[in-house]
Amino acid sequence: MRMLLAAAALCLAAGAAVADSGRDLVRVCGQSASLCNSDFQSREVVAGLRGNHCLPTDPGPAQTAVVDWLGKHPRTARQDVTKAVKAAATALWPCNGR
Repeated sequence: MRMLLAAAALCLAAGAAVADSGRDLVRVCGQSASLCNSDFQSREVVAGLRGNHCLPTDPGPAQTAVVDWLGKHPRTARQDVTKAVKAAATALWPCNGR
């Protein structure tokens, strides 16, 4: 039984680390906060957030806002995760020349 639970946990963790689209990110974040945090630390998501100097400093509300925005914009959420996260961050926190 323990082996089965361990295997299930590994499958979930592996699924979280490979969010290919914004839609995948929304799905993962709807399932588990810890898996969502893991995905937000992935190379792909960090690349989507990089360059936006207007992001909130507290990552929790920023993650929630990005996931909520992507949930409300399904066309954008179909893009690969880097592009989808970048679009969400730009829409939520426009720098206005900063």
